[in-house]
Amino acid sequence: MKELIAALENRIGLKHEVALDVARRVLNYFGFSDMIIDNMLNQEDRRLFYFLQDSGFMGTNWDETFLLNGRSWRIFYWQLNMFAIRKYSKAEEEKPREGIIEIYESLPDQAWLREGAV
Repeated sequence: MKELIAALENRIGLKHEVALDVARRVLNYFGFSDMIIDNMLNQEDRRLFYFLQDSGFMGTNWDETFLLNGRSWRIFYWQLNMFAIRKYSKAEEEKPREGIIEIYESLPDQAWLREGAV
């Protein structure tokens, strides 16, 4: 829970209270597992899961099985991306520049103006 909250704060920029709420909603579905079946979700939580998928915290996969009448049936799953959650839960430390001249920072303000622009 702590890692997911920190990852949501660091990666998406959520405030602590919002990250706590999102983490609770997510972990209420997953419990001690890292994969759940899609049909457990209500529509609002499914939208949240798609947002978290776009942010890299989740992924989807599916299985296909055949029914007795010969039709195929797909079962969709959501899976937590534990690697990304652990990665983003650690606050990024600013790397020292070690004397490297940052070319863009060294340019004067006039360099950023287009010719003829006001």
